[in-house]
Amino acid sequence: MRGSFWRQNPKAPFATLVRIAGTYCHPEADEDEYDALKSLARSNDRAEMTEFKNDLRRAIVDPCDLPEWELSREVQYDDGSPEKFLRRLWRDLYPDEPLPGG
Repeated sequence: MRGSFWRQNPKAPFATLVRIAGTYCHPEADEDEYDALKSLARSNDRAEMTEFKNDLRRAIVDPCDLPEWELSREVQYDDGSPEKFLRRLWRDLYPDEPLPGG
């Protein structure tokens, strides 16, 4: 089985988004883990979270380069599409900010 693209190349486009979403939004993640992601998202002093937010914004506005199969495999969302999952994630993490591209 092939390894995750973000493990093979952590600088790949959307690698930070897929890695962090996979860590905090996977099916076995509990509410405490998701709450931890919400707290991390509010921290402005972590470069990793700035990169995550930029990846998320870019994926919502233009998902054409998003590795959908990787995101789906890591997160196993049940929103119906990666676009719906990403929009929900934005609203959960950044409720005071408008949805990108909207």
